[in-house]
Amino acid sequence: MARRGRKPTGTNLLEHLEGSQRAKTRLKAILETLSGERSIPEVCAELGIHESMFHRVRGEVLQTALSSLEPRPLGRPANHPTAEDAGRAELEAENLRLQMQLKATEVRRELAEKLPRLGKAHDADPANKPGKKTTNRPTARDWKRHRKRLERKMDHPQP
Repeated sequence: MARRGRKPTGTNLLEHLEGSQRAKTRLKAILETLSGERSIPEVCAELGIHESMFHRVRGEVLQTALSSLEPRPLGRPANHPTAEDAGRAELEAENLRLQMQLKATEVRRELAEKLPRLGKAHDADPANKPGKKTTNRPTARDWKRHRKRLERKMDHPQP
């Protein structure tokens, strides 16, 4: 029965891999000894190394190959925050809080300038005032306008 598909190329596949010629020769020799094509003493004589060195190199190559074939978790590795990252996040949160506090203070100052009647203390005795004897409180419409102005300022901060 005839063989189907591509012909096996064996150790010739090494020629297409990246690496030095010396490394390719060593790997080819290791693979040939594993497949039984050549004997270990024959390969050691060709490479100019002792058999014990050959066994050590072959063990390292096989261990490296096996390690690279171990399953790994899918996706990008998890990003574990460091102490520096935690400190940076804390500083950013504090910065944001202070910026909000500053904007609120600026809005209060601006309101005090634009609406001076809201910032003034009311007289203790309304009988001393001419006209109506009620306090000047902002209406619901005033508060609604005030809230809209604040929202616009928060959405579009000025430099």
